[in-house]
Amino acid sequence: MNSMTILRCILIALCVLSANVAMGQRRITPVDNPDNKKTAVELPVVKDTKNGDTPVRPESVIETRDMEGRIVLVDTISGVEYHDTITVKAPRTIYPRFAAVTIGVNVWDALARMAGQQYGLGGIWAELSIHNWFKPIIEIGVGKADYMPKDESYRYLSGAAPYFKIGLNYNFLYNSTPDYSVYLGLRYGISSFNYNVENAVANNSYWDENTVLSVPSQHATVGYFEVIVGLRVKIWRELFMGWELKVHKILHQGSHAMGNPWYVPGYGTNGSLFAGAFSVSYTLPFSKSNQKELPPGAEE
Repeated sequence: MNSMTILRCILIALCVLSANVAMGQRRITPVDNPDNKKTAVELPVVKDTKNGDTPVRPESVIETRDMEGRIVLVDTISGVEYHDTITVKAPRTIYPRFAAVTIGVNVWDALARMAGQQYGLGGIWAELSIHNWFKPIIEIGVGKADYMPKDESYRYLSGAAPYFKIGLNYNFLYNSTPDYSVYLGLRYGISSFNYNVENAVANNSYWDENTVLSVPSQHATVGYFEVIVGLRVKIWRELFMGWELKVHKILHQGSHAMGNPWYVPGYGTNGSLFAGAFSVSYTLPFSKSNQKELPPGAEE
């Protein structure tokens, strides 16, 4: 072979070798390769002094995905690929696990009745604060209706009957001061009650006469759910005031031969979509100190 042929063969060999080396560098650690498992490079971490020496990913490391969709971390300075060894941790909380119990009175219906509303009474609720974050809540109350529309002659009656609600509030300001909170809540409510209608007038246009009808006492058990957006603020010491806007819907109420109830205790008028609440409450903190505390294990 002449010198040109030998040089051409050497160039081809170098190209093949370079391609193999490049492919080996870009190779992601296979699951079934024991050698790679032994020599896997761990991702270096730095400590964040602001968050209690919590390990965080260096700024030079970016996240990408290989051809099989697996996460690969690449150091943009050195070009080395790493395993992602940093465990995602839940946000750090600064209040005790059981921070306080709040007891409140819903006075929305009582105030509305003073303004002329013809249904509703009131309720009392209790809420447990977990890390000032998640807040399970229960509510019990009583509702009644004695409704006569202005342009009609009938009268809808529903005696005083209890209702029960259970749910959870999520406080968006859980690491802020507990003197105020903005929360999203979910509730399930249920009530069992009786109702009847008196002096309902039915007009018969054919005979040109009116017939007075009455609906005898009917029994209903109605279940419903509520989605709540609320605000609560401290007004003096441990005394709070809160406002809520509710979007609610009937889940189940059975079937009734004489028609569904017009009013449901704890819910409001059947068919309504929106409702409100106004509460006055008192908070009983479990700790005498108002200072923020780290929950057990937070330092670790």
